[in-house]
Amino acid sequence: MTTPPKAGIKEGPIMQIRTLAEAISQYGREAYLLTVAKDGPHTSNVTVELRGGCIGCTLGASAARNIAQVPNVSLFWPPTEPGGYALIVNGTAESEQRSTGVTTAEITLTKSVLHRPGARPDDSDGPCASDCRRLAR
Repeated sequence: MTTPPKAGIKEGPIMQIRTLAEAISQYGREAYLLTVAKDGPHTSNVTVELRGGCIGCTLGASAARNIAQVPNVSLFWPPTEPGGYALIVNGTAESEQRSTGVTTAEITLTKSVLHRPGARPDDSDGPCASDCRRLAR
């Protein structure tokens, strides 16, 4: 006979990742970049590079245009398994057009968390009421 999970405890693994570098190492360098324009949000796939307190990536034309107007962005990695955590990174982006014609972004990090639906566990240090865990830079 199996014991049902306690209320507020999600099925799936307990996350042992504590830093953003560890998270990117596990989730991979491919992420979704979310930007905002006057006509709504825009999502694009980017390859990220962690550089201390910043993340660098190459941008498409729509993302670059959006960042020029609204520099607040989010990066999103979906859970790697059912019941797992999503990785969410928020920041402020600056774009730069290179002489090669490629546009890059430098995203200054403001918050990074592992997040999944469910009640906030007693040991959570995240900023919301869900199962949310802050990551150290």
